[in-house]
Amino acid sequence: MDVYSIVSILVIVATLLIGAMRRFTLTYLLIMGNFVIYFFTILSFTGFFMISPVQLDLGFRSAYLTSGDNFYTIFTYMFVHSTIFHVIVNMLFLFLIGVQLESRIGKGRFAAVYFVAGFAGVLLESVIQWGSGVLIIGASAAISGAMGAMLLLYPREQTPMFLGPLFLPRVPVWMSVGSWFVIQVVMVFLDSGPIAYSAHIGGFLAGMVVGQMLPVGKRTEEALSLNVDSIVPLATTPQLRDALQMIRDEKEEDVRRVWLEYFAKKAKCPECGSTLSLRGGKLRCASCGYEVEVK
Repeated sequence: MDVYSIVSILVIVATLLIGAMRRFTLTYLLIMGNFVIYFFTILSFTGFFMISPVQLDLGFRSAYLTSGDNFYTIFTYMFVHSTIFHVIVNMLFLFLIGVQLESRIGKGRFAAVYFVAGFAGVLLESVIQWGSGVLIIGASAAISGAMGAMLLLYPREQTPMFLGPLFLPRVPVWMSVGSWFVIQVVMVFLDSGPIAYSAHIGGFLAGMVVGQMLPVGKRTEEALSLNVDSIVPLATTPQLRDALQMIRDEKEEDVRRVWLEYFAKKAKCPECGSTLSLRGGKLRCASCGYEVEVK
């Protein structure tokens, strides 16, 4: 295995280990990890018009399902991309959808949606290409899963949408994601090029299934009766007021805590202007000792 491929695997491991830490957002780390691995992909090229050793070592092929070779690539293929345009477009979609979804369902559930969709997408594509040696790379199937879960769970939320050269900053998820899915289905029948549209569809459907099966957070009486009136004065920006409304409306305790942590991170201490943090049921300022109880 090429040395850059080994380093890329270490980047994947580091991405997942750091992502498991509570203080980091997994979506941001996935984006960083994908860009770093693409950098190593470029470095590993040994000539013009050749496939990178990183792509060869970490990409998946349908033939591996029958031969049993390089089975680890069913996971690593999600972190490898073909061109700079490929990785930029994928990471843009991951940013637009992944950040929203992870903030609503939590890191662990987001990871389940993302990686299960990645597996399902490549398996569907492999069945269609059964026994083929064609290389399959890219995070598209996994990102499609995040889109599917977002459509199922939050169809009326607002999200940006690309319509050819046009950029629409706020449209309902059902419109943006739904139209994207229709395009993927149509392209399966119209396009015979290198894009694995079947993987997109498989990942999307898997994301919807996993989204439907996600365990519901505990709905204790304490969580349902959470009083956030005490932190209303801290909601001094439109961003914070939107987060406060999400805290009020959310009924799942785990997701509500994610929004509380987000609110604390963005809010400022009214006494000294420092950043607040959530500790137990209180927002606290480490600089001056100010604190406000939220439950």
